[in-house]
Amino acid sequence: MPWAVLALQPAILLTPVCPHTLSFRPIILPDYAELELRIPDNARCSAWVCFDGRSRQELNRGDSVRVRMSENPVPTVNKTDLTGDWFDSLERCFKWSDRTAQKPLA
Repeated sequence: MPWAVLALQPAILLTPVCPHTLSFRPIILPDYAELELRIPDNARCSAWVCFDGRSRQELNRGDSVRVRMSENPVPTVNKTDLTGDWFDSLERCFKWSDRTAQKPLA
């Protein structure tokens, strides 16, 4: 299984969410990579960034953001089936298939 070797390699997955063009694709970077995004000093306007769905942050001319691997990585592949707990949690939260007793019309 050649994919099993790749799945065990630590890496950074950079995924643009809601990009403005369809040419933006997820990028897999090695764990030692450090990516710096800088707003040029001659930029026409500021830029906005949002990380992990949190509130957005404005970046002005000359500002930069560095992306690197965390000291506390997030496991994304599990050998055991944990999806059952996740779906059960969603079902409880959203009340899927929940038959709530309703009052009669009359």
